[in-house]
Amino acid sequence: MIERKFLWVSLLSGFGLLMAAAASRQVASNGPGADTQWAWHTAQRLRPVIDNRRATLDEILDAAEAELALGRTRRARAHLERVVSTSARSLSARALGLSAEVRFREGAFLQAGEFFSRAAERAVGVRRGVWRARAGDAFERGGRADEAMVAYAAARRALPTVEGWIAIRVARLTDNRSRALALLDRAPRTANRLAAVARGEVFLKVGDSAGARRSFAAGGDDTIASRLAVQLGDSGGARRHAYAALRSRDTVMTRVGLEIVEAHARPTTLTERLAVATAMRRLGRHREAARVVQAAVADGDSSAGTLLLLGDLLADAGQRSQALEAYAEAAAGSGGEAEVASYRRARLLIRMGNRSRGYTSLLEFAEASPERAEAPFAVFLVAEARRRAGRHREADSLYRSIGGRWPRDTYAGRARLHLASAALQRRDTAEAEAWYRAEIAAGGAQRSAAQFLVGLLRMAAGDDHEAKNLWAQLALVDSLGYYGTAARRALGLPPIRVPSTGARMSSVSVRVEFQRLDVLRQAFPESDEVTEFVRALVTREDRTVSELLDVADGLIERGWISEGIGLGWQAARQHTLHDPRVLRIIYPWPLRELIETEGAKFAVDPHLLAALIRQESSFLAGATSRAGARGLMQLMPGTAAHVARRIGVSWNRALLGVADANLHVGAAHLSALLGRYDGDYVAALAAYNAGGRPVSRWLRFPEAGDPYLFVERIPYVETRNYVKVVLRNLELYRALYPRTTPAPVESP
Repeated sequence: MIERKFLWVSLLSGFGLLMAAAASRQVASNGPGADTQWAWHTAQRLRPVIDNRRATLDEILDAAEAELALGRTRRARAHLERVVSTSARSLSARALGLSAEVRFREGAFLQAGEFFSRAAERAVGVRRGVWRARAGDAFERGGRADEAMVAYAAARRALPTVEGWIAIRVARLTDNRSRALALLDRAPRTANRLAAVARGEVFLKVGDSAGARRSFAAGGDDTIASRLAVQLGDSGGARRHAYAALRSRDTVMTRVGLEIVEAHARPTTLTERLAVATAMRRLGRHREAARVVQAAVADGDSSAGTLLLLGDLLADAGQRSQALEAYAEAAAGSGGEAEVASYRRARLLIRMGNRSRGYTSLLEFAEASPERAEAPFAVFLVAEARRRAGRHREADSLYRSIGGRWPRDTYAGRARLHLASAALQRRDTAEAEAWYRAEIAAGGAQRSAAQFLVGLLRMAAGDDHEAKNLWAQLALVDSLGYYGTAARRALGLPPIRVPSTGARMSSVSVRVEFQRLDVLRQAFPESDEVTEFVRALVTREDRTVSELLDVADGLIERGWISEGIGLGWQAARQHTLHDPRVLRIIYPWPLRELIETEGAKFAVDPHLLAALIRQESSFLAGATSRAGARGLMQLMPGTAAHVARRIGVSWNRALLGVADANLHVGAAHLSALLGRYDGDYVAALAAYNAGGRPVSRWLRFPEAGDPYLFVERIPYVETRNYVKVVLRNLELYRALYPRTTPAPVESP
């Protein structure tokens, strides 16, 4: 019995770490919290009032709440101590709740539980139940199971809509197996995974390791199931669960699974070795993964697939010479994996500085494997290198070959537009038009661009009739794209109009689900319960399109922007992209009041801000790019600090992840760029993406006087596409969310 008790404690300790990590990931990735969108502004506004001791009680509580939303617990405590010291006996429920929250975040859980309990006594309705649940959570974390169960019992009575979720927590605490299992039977269907894990905990308490293992596996926690199998002497089960954990999308689960594999279930087959190597690669352990695959090769596995994986791992680990050898061995085989190895070897040669051999190898690969998707790209890379080296005749020949051999490929379209651009720079408009028309005839990926540009050339040649016909067709077939909206503007047509969609969330059942979610978020913020509830909302497959859109609306309204947009695209595939409601979900406008306020403050069109944010971060305050840009407007730390100093704002890096602070500095930055370029949206957006120095060079291009041609001439592909997307977004946001005040100066 002692051994079983030790097993239960150790396993639950590991389980707690896993669940805590999962909860922290949910908060970081989703970042819901539209109710705190003004937190930074509120804190900024109230700090001098409080410092001068002129603040009212409500202002002090507002300031404390704002500081808590910003993660500044110490400042929130300082504000609240002033209130507590003057009116401890007559504290409002709100003041008690905020004091409890401060202590909860500081880890003083027992004190937090006491304060939440006192707040509940002075509250009514749902708020009373919420604070009872928060008290239960605090007492549970503080190790007071009896007090936690009392608080949870009161919360279950006060919050019937989430009673089944709270029952799971009570079941984990009770020592009575029958009662615990009965409580778990009350769990809602959307909580099946959490209930299964809780059932595993119950079985562990009574020493039923086999039942616990089945429950943990059913709940998706193969790591604990594997550990239990080890304790039970079931090596086969331990191995099966450990390798299942390696395939988990949860990197924490994968990491723990690897630990179990290395301790108890080392790989013996090729399949197991490849599973271990793939898991290590996911975790960034490239050298170790390479050693695992090298062992498989040493044991006689010389298949092209294994050698290709070895080459990739060695390249990731920086062992490039060895990677070249692995790729060469893989390429000597046959089949698709050998062809891919040949392509990757050529790319690696170029990265290592052996450009001549690398580019030659790319051409050899394309010649030998023309059916591979990488083949036209390989030739395009060589053509680009020739062009940069000034070998224009060779580059043009390669561009032509791409169009001839792979006429409908994306890179064939880019090649034709390169050839057309080169012809324009030679002032050979006839040849340029011929290349544009070739792209239209081929039905290539760049046909909309080609059609618009042919219209420009026809207009310049005085053929207004054909130009207008081409643009009119384009405005119809590409009505939501950059070139379709550009065609409307060139024709002088009014902007597209999108009908209003009326009231949202018509489904009663979906409305009830979100009422439950709202209560659950208040009762257990940033918890596994909330994560599971949202996961169930997103993954349910039996909804109508209308219900799907209702769910998307509800998620976006509550801060799960990417999940809502994803459901919008799902509805578009099932229904149509051109439905007004679908469009407003795929291009949402959360934080609208905040964005409009900042737009007015810095004289920037709020639609432009919304269009830029949709492209930069999809309205996720916690978004971070690979380059280190952060927040709604994806500001680099150095840029944000510089702008903050210029506008006189106290700043630190943590504010990059705060929605209203990031937006304030980002709007100031964009405003400065618009001022620098005399209101030219194209130049300002190009500078926002690429920096001012290259834009200064580009503005010397002959095309700089024509916004459409200038966009096409931007040398950086990423920046060129970025400008197009934001300008397209701008037209959509203006159509989807019309202004009630006079519009600003029009963009090009």
